[in-house]
Amino acid sequence: MSQVYENIKIPYPKEGIIRDAEISNSISTEDSVELAINTNFDSLGAATVRRGLEQYGDAIAGGNPITSLGSWSQNSSSNRRMLIQVEDEVYANNAGTNTLVRSLSNSNKGRYTQYTDYTYMVNGNATAGGDPVQTYDGTTFGTTNTGDLPEGDHIETYDGRIWVTDSSVDRLYYTDIVDPTGVITGGSEYIGKLSPQDGESFTALHTYIRSLLVFKQNHIYRVYSPEAVDPYPAYFVGTYSQESIVEAKDGLYFHHSSGFYKFTYNGNPQEISRRISDVVSSIDRSEYEDIFGWKSKDGNNICWHVGDLTLDGVDYNNVVVRYTISTEIWTLYSYRKDLRAAINFDTGTIIAPFIGTADSIIAEFDSGKSDLGEPIFYELISHWEGFTDTISKQKKISEVSYYHENAAGSNLSYKVDTDGPHKWSQIGKLDEKTVTKLSVPIERPFHRMKYRVSGETSGDRLRLYGMDIIRLSDLGSD
Repeated sequence: MSQVYENIKIPYPKEGIIRDAEISNSISTEDSVELAINTNFDSLGAATVRRGLEQYGDAIAGGNPITSLGSWSQNSSSNRRMLIQVEDEVYANNAGTNTLVRSLSNSNKGRYTQYTDYTYMVNGNATAGGDPVQTYDGTTFGTTNTGDLPEGDHIETYDGRIWVTDSSVDRLYYTDIVDPTGVITGGSEYIGKLSPQDGESFTALHTYIRSLLVFKQNHIYRVYSPEAVDPYPAYFVGTYSQESIVEAKDGLYFHHSSGFYKFTYNGNPQEISRRISDVVSSIDRSEYEDIFGWKSKDGNNICWHVGDLTLDGVDYNNVVVRYTISTEIWTLYSYRKDLRAAINFDTGTIIAPFIGTADSIIAEFDSGKSDLGEPIFYELISHWEGFTDTISKQKKISEVSYYHENAAGSNLSYKVDTDGPHKWSQIGKLDEKTVTKLSVPIERPFHRMKYRVSGETSGDRLRLYGMDIIRLSDLGSD
């Protein structure tokens, strides 16, 4: 004889994504989910559909891909510009209006650093056809205050000097210490062959606390001055992408082939991405050098664009992995637009992350109700649920309820343990009521079930809280 249970509450999500590849469904906490696309868990106990991408200023004529983003500001005033590289041209964006300020000899990715009232730009070493270092003064690019610096791949300010890498010859060039008038001299001297035995090349420079961090693919070196350099790697992970490094309120974050890492000055890099280990392993090797990151407007979330992914046989485009510092929660975003670069920038009105697209648009991240006019797709998949004390017992469910806000029209579906990996059966659509009750057309007994909520929105933000079982029949063991 079957036993009937009523009003079984499934804990609402507050732990974000914990993938089955890392922690089996059998022991994953019930308040986590197997997958969440375009939702976040900033309000614990609910999955909130993310905000969109809202265009900032004019699109650049031609619709070509944005290659890099930089910034310039003036110490003595509120003047500021966003520098936008579109292939072999550089534009200055002033309050949304773009002006061409430099033409390059190639479309190598540009990198930037600011010293006093000048922004310095490099776009590749001489072997790669890079242009000479130039400075931008808020109006034009030129050779003012560039000293003898060579063409280079990365550029940074540290210890009163400008530093430039040439990855083709494993050299780190530096200027003289800037004199009181602000004039840059030198730049031809260099530190050569940092640990040549590692067989790697420079991939990034970043000033952090009391040293200049020099990244290679699998190592990090510390430079304190031209005379004080760590002869061996300080740390045994590195990065493939300068743009993956994000400085946040509690440390540096960056991507490595083995995962995402947090680094604080007095400790070793610590991996933070075990909960999404199969997502990390799904990132295509061809994307490593192009991964770029940014922090959210409130500084509590770190995002990385990692390209297209395939998870559980399903393709997702333009995936962004999002990590919340305060709660250590992960979620995934996906975009129809091809994203290419990011910058955290002060417009004088807001300080926010901005994204450059493959069709020459600058968009404010996490703003608006759509992605530049495209609706936002969302998906939430639960872990396998057994509902009773043992998995071995067979069950049938006849009715469920789903708690939500503004999610009318969303599809609620299910699969049971005998279904194939991509088979989902419809339960029904959520209605306008906060609690939608639906009959469940499961004809055969099952041991485990998982549910999925999905849809598209260009309207008010919606929240998905979770599903409760109104009536379940326990049919006993097989």
